[in-house]
Amino acid sequence: MQVNKFIQLHIIILFWGLTPVLGKFISFGALDLVWYRLAISLLGLLVFMWYIKQPVTMGLKSILHISLIGTTVGLHWYFFYTAIKVSNVSVTMAGFSTLTLFASLMQPLLLKKKFFWGDFIYGIILVIGLGIIFKFETDQLAGIIYGILAAFTGAFFGIYNGKLIATHGAYKITFYEFLGALVFITIAKLGFDGHGFELPSIGISDGIGLIILSVLCTIIAFTWSIEILKHFSPLTVIITNNLEPVYGIVFSLLLFGDTEYMSSGFYVGAVIILISVFTYPLIKQRFVNDI
Repeated sequence: MQVNKFIQLHIIILFWGLTPVLGKFISFGALDLVWYRLAISLLGLLVFMWYIKQPVTMGLKSILHISLIGTTVGLHWYFFYTAIKVSNVSVTMAGFSTLTLFASLMQPLLLKKKFFWGDFIYGIILVIGLGIIFKFETDQLAGIIYGILAAFTGAFFGIYNGKLIATHGAYKITFYEFLGALVFITIAKLGFDGHGFELPSIGISDGIGLIILSVLCTIIAFTWSIEILKHFSPLTVIITNNLEPVYGIVFSLLLFGDTEYMSSGFYVGAVIILISVFTYPLIKQRFVNDI
C-alpha cells in the first residue's frame, strides 16, 4: 500500500514538472494563464465530482475558510508563471527550490511540530546558493524573486492542507481552494490588469496546453496531492517535490534548448541548492526522526 502511494506521489511530481514548461509554451500573460487554468480546472472538477456523486456541500464557515486559503493558491501560480514570463524555466525553478526551507519553517508553526535546528543551517546554505546565482545572473533577479515568492506561498498552502485533510475531503478542499483562487484572480484582473476584465482568445496550441495543464497538472495532481496527505506528512510530500525543479529544468532544456542555457555560475548555485534540499531529509531523519 505504502509503495503504491510513493509511486502515486512521484507521478504527481512528474505532472508538476510539466507545469513550468507548459507555462512557457502557453502564450498568455501570467494573470490570464492562471485565470484560465483555474476556470477550466474548477469546471472540470465540478463535472467529475457530479459524475462520482461527490457532493460539494459544506458549512459556510468551512467554505469561507478554505476559499481564503485558496487565495494563496492563486498567488502561488501568479508568482510562478510571472517568474517564467520575466526570465525562464531554469531560473524560476532555482528560486522555487527554496520550497523545502519555507515548508520546514512553517510546519512547526502551522501543525505544532518540533522545530529542527538544522533548518537555519540549511537556510544559510540556500542563501549562499542563491547568492552565487545572483552574482552571475544579475539580469535574472526578477525571475529568482518571483520563484522564491512562489515557493513561499506554495509551502504555506501545502502545509496547511495537511491540517485541512484531517476534517475535510480532498475533492472539497480542492474545489473551494480553486474557487477562492479564481475569485481572487478575477478581482486582481479587474483592479490591476489595466484593461478591465478582458481575456485573450484561445488558439489551438494554447488550448491544448491549457487542457493538459488543467486536467493532468491541476485537477488530478492537486487533488491527489491533498489526498496523499492522509498517508504522508506535508513536509515529506514537499521534500519529495524537490524533484520538480529537476524535472522542470530537464524538460525545458529538451524542449526549448538555447533559451534555457545559463552561465556556469548559475549551475554552480543551482547544484548547491539541489544538494542541500536533497540531503535535508536525510539529516533531519538522522537527528529528529521525523519528516
